Amino acid sequence: MRSVKIGAQLPMWDYHVHSEVSFSHIREVALCAEELGFDYVSADDHLSRGRGGRVYDSWTTLSALASLTKRVRLVTIVLCNLYRYPSVLGKMAATLDDVSGGRVEIGIGAGWKQEEADAFGIPWAEPRERLDRLEESVELLKRLWTEEKAYYEGRYYKLNGAVCNPKPKQKPHPPIWIGGGGEKRTLRIVARLANVANFAAPGIGSNKEGESEFDYFKRKRDLVKQYCEEIGRPFNEIQLSASINLMLWGKEEDYVKRSIDEAVSRGLSQGEIERMKHMFDTAVRTPEECLEKIKAYIDCGATYFTLNRCTPYGLRLFAKEVMPKL
Repeated sequence: MRSVKIGAQLPMWDYHVHSEVSFSHIREVALCAEELGFDYVSADDHLSRGRGGRVYDSWTTLSALASLTKRVRLVTIVLCNLYRYPSVLGKMAATLDDVSGGRVEIGIGAGWKQEEADAFGIPWAEPRERLDRLEESVELLKRLWTEEKAYYEGRYYKLNGAVCNPKPKQKPHPPIWIGGGGEKRTLRIVARLANVANFAAPGIGSNKEGESEFDYFKRKRDLVKQYCEEIGRPFNEIQLSASINLMLWGKEEDYVKRSIDEAVSRGLSQGEIERMKHMFDTAVRTPEECLEKIKAYIDCGATYFTLNRCTPYGLRLFAKEVMPKL
């Protein structure tokens, strides 16, 4: 049995890779991942992309897939905390964990894409408040999932004798991933509350000149370890995740330029385009390069790997050429 967990990102929107955005395509990727022995499938959490791009909702999609799959775990990487009241999110997650036979993992973050929240009329907040809300939400979720009658008194969220029945099938609760790499606050929340740290994802990376993606990963890892030591939590209670970007597998040489030009024409924000450029910069082009990158991340301490922007072709090639060597 391999020592790392491998997951496949579902095509919830086109990711500048998929020619089709449909539930039939999402289902195809999920069933392909299950057939090939992947450990989990993941859904990200967006409401819109560019000028009206087609986007599927994460929770509705994972709920549908729970009845179509039997083994793969169902992971959100990551939810925007502001989009759902945490007590309702906790009830939704507990129900899906029961329905799926204990296969749910909850990834959640403070949120970053203000333009889609504004478009949907969802109140936004400055970074400090978003992080305060994230921390309260995770605390509240754990109470709701583990206590018979849950009480919580925070600045933003409350529970007043809430009964979550059914409880999640997993005990004490489904694993919680926390997304983001902020060093002053986010990684402290990770150290205190997360089961999985998700600070290395597509579009997230170093802005320090000369720092490689692996140096970035190790710097964040060491901070989480330091913060764990400060509060007396064993660092090995937290798994570290990394993402491997397959968006250039089988693509032509001019694909990058064409994709960026198309993104501009579709009205993606400058922030999204910069993230997109970073994704291209860190994408692998061959199975050999993919294996080398995964092994480098393993040496840095990563144990979870999400294959991003992957097609059924990419998953099958990975399963054939890379997975047996892990």
